[in-house]
Amino acid sequence: MPSQARRPAARLAAVVFASVLLVWPGFWNGYPLIFADTGTYIGQALLIYLGWDRPPFYSLFLFATHWRLSLWGPMLAQGLVVAHLLGVTLRVLGRPSPWLLVAVAFALSVLTGLPWLAAQLIPDVFTGVVVLALWLLGFKAASLSAAERLWLLLLAAATIACHQSHLPLALGLAFCGAAMLLVWRGARLALVGAARMAFPVAVAAVALVAVNLAGHGRASPSPFGSVFLAARLIYDGPGMDMLRRTCPDAGWRVCPFLDRLGPHHNAFLWEPASPLHSELGGPKAWAAEASAIVSATLRDAPGTVARAVAGNTLEQFRLLDTGDGVEPWPGVPGPEPLIARFFPHELGRFLAGRQQRGLLIQDAQAIAPLHRAAALGGLLVLLALPLLLRSRLGLPGVALAVLVLAAGIGNAAITGGLSGPAVRYQARLAWLFVFAPAALALAAPAALSIRQPIKGRQAA
Repeated sequence: MPSQARRPAARLAAVVFASVLLVWPGFWNGYPLIFADTGTYIGQALLIYLGWDRPPFYSLFLFATHWRLSLWGPMLAQGLVVAHLLGVTLRVLGRPSPWLLVAVAFALSVLTGLPWLAAQLIPDVFTGVVVLALWLLGFKAASLSAAERLWLLLLAAATIACHQSHLPLALGLAFCGAAMLLVWRGARLALVGAARMAFPVAVAAVALVAVNLAGHGRASPSPFGSVFLAARLIYDGPGMDMLRRTCPDAGWRVCPFLDRLGPHHNAFLWEPASPLHSELGGPKAWAAEASAIVSATLRDAPGTVARAVAGNTLEQFRLLDTGDGVEPWPGVPGPEPLIARFFPHELGRFLAGRQQRGLLIQDAQAIAPLHRAAALGGLLVLLALPLLLRSRLGLPGVALAVLVLAAGIGNAAITGGLSGPAVRYQARLAWLFVFAPAALALAAPAALSIRQPIKGRQAA
């Protein structure tokens, strides 16, 4: 009995200890890590505005965890969320030991870039959270308490809404999960499990549409997403080819500026001097024409567009390195002005951190080869597990492997294929390529298989 009484305290201590391990780069840096977008994420809730390119929900998370007191709060909260989710995953796979969670967190802190995501104030760490939360809801709900199921529903909905790319990713995972449940368990149980996975997706979609309708007057989860896609098509070639053939007769407003759009799509999208901002009125003003350019390009060269998307997807999938975005971000577009205004007592620590002194990027580059090797090795194991150990893994184990692989492919297609390859997009999921096979290898075989009662009333 005393050991049982101590177990909740041990679990809590393990989660806290694991969460510290999972944000160690922040302590090493001397301040939470930032990215260029961190300024926007901090500012939306503090200054009460809605950006054109990202929803406000991660900004609300930051606001709810910094309380205008310290930006250490959001970093520590991210570590706690991930550590708790890892603990739940290990427990439902038959390994409830609190100290195994600490050991796994330590391994992930060394072998993967997860701590570099959890310590950085952008929503990238929540991409993996979406994947694990949906798997738990769809395939391990019977192993969870009612409070845990409610928490995971809320967590999944909130993290899906934090980034526009999470919505199509989560929708794809829900369809993938529903297909596996249908094949393995039949229509009735598949419907129950699929509904659990789809519910947070629907809640996030409604929230995104509602906030964009209220803030931009557009009932869309991504009202200006066409700007990103148009830029991708132009810089990949088929969009530019279409414009050069049809300009100036087609009357596109962008026609006079085709020779000075910028050297790459990020320059076109974000540089203040680019024609998008200086001549076309900005992304919001150009969105309608961007949509028309996307439609015209798809009609003009669908095969070329498909090949470009496939090429960008493959390129994105291989970009697994840790450290993208941890270079110094002085002034704008970084968060320095907002830190100086709302957290002036932390400005000195922020400026003195290794990141702002240009040292942290060297640290990340030194460890990136290890993380890349671990992720690639984990991918190979993950590919083999469902084929070699299907009967021992059972549906939940196979589903975890399949959903992580599907998330990797889907994430690469959504981000790299439609927006443009960037190292941080795939790196945000690379830790799952290590954690998923390790968790399955650690799991007790009996806990992986669900033996349905005779009446079939036990759901996924």
